Amino acid sequence: MVNGQRVAQLMFVIGTDGGGSEHPNWVQNLKVAVKIQEKANEMYPGLFRSMIVRNSRYNQHVAKGASIIEVGATANTLEECLLSMQCLANVMEEVCK
Repeated sequence: MVNGQRVAQLMFVIGTDGGGSEHPNWVQNLKVAVKIQEKANEMYPGLFRSMIVRNSRYNQHVAKGASIIEVGATANTLEECLLSMQCLANVMEEVCK
């Protein structure tokens, strides 16, 4: 719940080079995700679920800071997901200052 409204939870999925594919920046990507999630936890406690770190790179090797953010689950409505995106935009605005 954010400001009395139900929102969908978000979750980072971070790829590594553990599967054997080259991914030299995965630790940098993880650090960016941690920074975003920490700020989100300050602003909107509970918005993010725990991160998942996998031995696949998910094309996250293409750019520094690249990551996947899963939005909601099958039980969430589009409105809840859109509200989560507004929260994420507010978080990103603070992180990028």
